[in-house]
Amino acid sequence: MDILAIQPSTINVDIKHPATGAPIGLQVECVSLEDDRVKVVERQIKNRALKGGRNTVTAEKIEDNTIEILAAAVVGWEWVADLTLGELKNPPLNKANAAKLLSLGWIAKQIDTALGDEAAFFTTSAKA
Repeated sequence: MDILAIQPSTINVDIKHPATGAPIGLQVECVSLEDDRVKVVERQIKNRALKGGRNTVTAEKIEDNTIEILAAAVVGWEWVADLTLGELKNPPLNKANAAKLLSLGWIAKQIDTALGDEAAFFTTSAKA
């Protein structure tokens, strides 16, 4: 078995209503937190923190950083016809819309939980 052939794929997260657990009609495609796209964002955050010096970290900055990291992991999404992001129907995936979506704590938690399941990113054939 060639260990270099074991590579992560993406996962799809079906977002569920926080009270009922029923799917709301939004499926979010994510890459692993180990993906280069996410690592670039993590390094940018670390570099900003290092340049800022001591005592520049705030609770708000930590929350913003978390949203930025989660947004970097989102690489696609599918919306049902009647689901909107504010006034946007089937919004395009971009940094601003991803941040807007992930500013909803109940959605960010579902994405974060899914990203924590590292095994889910590897296909069955890659595990063999």
